[in-house]
Amino acid sequence: MSSQVLFTSKADTLKVLYNTTELLIAPLFILNFEEWKKLPETVLQDFCQFKKNKITRELLGECIALDFFAVRSSSVHEDTNENSGAGAFLSILNVFVDESGNSLQELSSAINKVFKSYPIEDNRNQVLIQPMIQAVLSGVITTRVLTDGSPYYVINYDDESGKTDTITSGVGSSKTVYVYRNAKSSDFDSNRLYSIVEFAKKIEKICNSDSLDIEFCIDSQANIYLLQVRPLCTQSHWIEGADKKVSQNINYLIEFLERRMNSQVGVFGKTTILGCMPDWNPAEMIGITPRPLATSLYRYFITKRVWSKAREMMGYRTMPPEELMILLGGRPYIDVRLSFNSFLPAGLDHITGEALVNAWIDRLNDNPQLHDKIEFEIAQTAMTFAFEEQYNKYYAGLLSKERKEEFKQKLSLLTANCLDLSKPHNKLFSCENSMAWAFDAIAELSNRQTSRGDYLLSIQKTKEKLLPQIVLLAEECKNLGTIAFSIIARHAFIAESLLRSAIQKGALSQERYADLKLSIKTISGIMSEDFQGVQQGYLSQKTFMEKYGHLRPSTYDILSSRYLDRKEIFAGSISHEFQHNIAAFKFTAKEKRNIEKLLDEAKLPSSINNFHEYIINAISGREYAKFVFTKNISEIIELIAKFGESYGLDRDIMSYLDVRDIMEWSSQALLQDPQDYFRNLAKKGKDDFDIGRSLKLGYLIRSSRDIFIVPQHRNAPNFVGSGQIEAPICKLSATSSCAEQLDNCVICIESADPGFDWIFTRNIAGLVTKFGGTNSHMAIRCAEYGLPAAIGVGELLFEKISQAKKCLLNVDANVIVPM
Repeated sequence: MSSQVLFTSKADTLKVLYNTTELLIAPLFILNFEEWKKLPETVLQDFCQFKKNKITRELLGECIALDFFAVRSSSVHEDTNENSGAGAFLSILNVFVDESGNSLQELSSAINKVFKSYPIEDNRNQVLIQPMIQAVLSGVITTRVLTDGSPYYVINYDDESGKTDTITSGVGSSKTVYVYRNAKSSDFDSNRLYSIVEFAKKIEKICNSDSLDIEFCIDSQANIYLLQVRPLCTQSHWIEGADKKVSQNINYLIEFLERRMNSQVGVFGKTTILGCMPDWNPAEMIGITPRPLATSLYRYFITKRVWSKAREMMGYRTMPPEELMILLGGRPYIDVRLSFNSFLPAGLDHITGEALVNAWIDRLNDNPQLHDKIEFEIAQTAMTFAFEEQYNKYYAGLLSKERKEEFKQKLSLLTANCLDLSKPHNKLFSCENSMAWAFDAIAELSNRQTSRGDYLLSIQKTKEKLLPQIVLLAEECKNLGTIAFSIIARHAFIAESLLRSAIQKGALSQERYADLKLSIKTISGIMSEDFQGVQQGYLSQKTFMEKYGHLRPSTYDILSSRYLDRKEIFAGSISHEFQHNIAAFKFTAKEKRNIEKLLDEAKLPSSINNFHEYIINAISGREYAKFVFTKNISEIIELIAKFGESYGLDRDIMSYLDVRDIMEWSSQALLQDPQDYFRNLAKKGKDDFDIGRSLKLGYLIRSSRDIFIVPQHRNAPNFVGSGQIEAPICKLSATSSCAEQLDNCVICIESADPGFDWIFTRNIAGLVTKFGGTNSHMAIRCAEYGLPAAIGVGELLFEKISQAKKCLLNVDANVIVPM
């Protein structure tokens, strides 16, 4: 059937399909504006006749309402090849008309309201009236990805509200699944999902098009009704040859995954799971589809070897030389099996290690919503006060009595060593006390940064010195910065685990826990005070930038400007005087007794004062360490930009290079023109990046089937702070101007990067992030201020919140709702 004939208006399209196909479509009553304007009474009489003749239970089945109708828009300005107008005009559901047809006032009012929702009066405009379908699921299928034309069925559905308009109207709860167009029936584990895809294929065949937007609903008898079909109108933005590129690369991905999912030499666990947010959380740090330079920097400084070396220095298992982060079509994933292996205390035998890792993987496989909480909800990475409760709840009977006791003893020893702040650390590279070593390393790096002064500014003027300086700063950052930060960050997780278990055991209340967090002053709090100093005139902008100018909202992104280059950062003024609650926190006598008893039972020989000091040092130290090492990374990024500039390559081009390609040129001869060489590398990097963006992959990959059927997992938000607010939304990106008006707004950002700390210099009402966990930077910052926040809400909820005008954020009730 020709699309030119079929797609004229919503109502006429459905009429043609109703009369010529076997598709399930509720009976149609269509009226146009001209006849309604001239003869409304006649139209209503015709409707009554339609209701009498067409709407019978025998004809329609048990799931069609006899007396309730949907009054739907059908404007000439929607459902065209140029503009869909989806959800733009009013439709009114559940309009009651009794059996006699006498109660027509409600119907007449609904028709008038729908016509009034159209932008202009046009006699061709229509209203479509159909009996209500008692749906258990409603949704929208696009037969290609709307933004780039990738070959996936995108199914967005609501199986909770029972309404048929929640998806197009943008309200209510919804779920999204991507289904690769060439997926086989054996790839499905849901009969309902398979039937929806087959329904879409049937409509594609009828319409002779594979670029459709289909609205549908399903009744309690599993019948699928067509509510609407229209052409996709975004084809001008699609990637050329997307089908071929995706199909080729999916085959490569499957081969890679099948190898990766097998057992690995030197690694416990029969299989693995890949995730964007577990452990080192690349989704939060560099994004879901980062450019190659950002990916390679993160890999070099964290996930190649630093991640495991830091844990080994703390007493965890010595790992084989495996990279923690892998790339699937340029998308970063953490190999969770490697994470779980690295969380085992040193010295466990093969049987115990294999059993624990397999059990942890199985629990994550069964509870994918915990993918950003594996350190707290899946693996037991330190001896906490609630070890027995957690083990018995999730892993009872996993280990023999002897092996379980050995695991506990080794965890206790590891945790006791972490808590023991009295051990000597005689020199910088002594590892007797990992936290003390890490603090010394960060102090050394900070001293070196200070001693450099303006040296790097002079280097930038000499092309020949740029590459050697990049290599020098990178090695310095890795050896003194990111290893130290990784150690302190793991200590912070241990501290948080101990505090949570103290709450669980009743030794500390949730309110007192919040008070303790508020009492910890971090570098970010100091920055807010210094910002206030600039605003009030007792600190110069120059002094502020010398200290904080290296920060950028996306630490590893060359396209994200530093504070130093954001002169508008001082454009906004703080409407209230910054006040940080630094009142000294003291445990009560009862809390001291309870916590010391728990420490003793866990075989953690630490005093309450030592415990308190450890908590403060770990949490504040983590933020300070990140603040220091990111200065080196910021300097490296600026030198890379200057290096590119010297060959006529801008930041955008440089963002598609791998940092290894840049640094290797300092030690090997390049036998061609540098500009051509790097431009060609950047072109390949961009091509690979574009292909990677066409692939639709989930946050968690548990088998090769997850490549074909990709559910968008919904996260459980991490609520931080206290209280309830209702405020306007303001969404920011890494490139947003600091001049944005943020007062009394709930701020929505994707990542929890320290470079967004400038938002705390404004009078914001709350914070929502797409990515991040309870121990992420922004979680700590919001706890520090007592600011209401929902951290790591996931893609689906983040999109709903960030596109809303307002939201309700109730931390005490763990509720966040777009308004």
